[in-house]
Amino acid sequence: MDLELARERRRELLREADGRRLAREAARPAAGKVEEKGISVRWGLVEDEAAVADLLQLNGMPRWVAFEERFIVAERDGKIVGAVRYATESKRISLGLLVVDPWGGERRTSRALYRGAVDLAGELGASDVLATKTRGSAYPGESGYRRAGRGWRSPVPSEGGRGHGGFLRALLHLWGTRAALPFYRVPR
Repeated sequence: MDLELARERRRELLREADGRRLAREAARPAAGKVEEKGISVRWGLVEDEAAVADLLQLNGMPRWVAFEERFIVAERDGKIVGAVRYATESKRISLGLLVVDPWGGERRTSRALYRGAVDLAGELGASDVLATKTRGSAYPGESGYRRAGRGWRSPVPSEGGRGHGGFLRALLHLWGTRAALPFYRVPR
């Protein structure tokens, strides 16, 4: 009789744990997707290449770039309204070419892309997001990035809310120093 009670209690605990897990998953955004002000930012897929090529053409650039590079895309109501080229490096993501639908709210879409890139970089375990300096554009600065050399830099917050590298890295960044510090974290 005691064995049957233990089995029933175990099933009950497993159902409760499964319910809590499902509630946590429903509360957080889908992996690889960030929502901001009606614009969702996600990793670009192969299916998005034609839409990104259209954006490139609208902005006076060659269409073939969409098929040769990787992009983070912004979409509104199921339509791609912006994209930024990215490259992964050791513990960082570099952002480059930004293309936005000129009639779709350039400022809002650009800021959403730059903010979303920081959140998506956290999924990869990156510690920094670097954005190249664009002619006449302050969108990275408006999105929380700081000037770093000829471009912009944003640390990626870790799960605890603090960026990788800790206080010393942040202090050196404020002074404008680009020192080589190790990329490991001390276990807590």
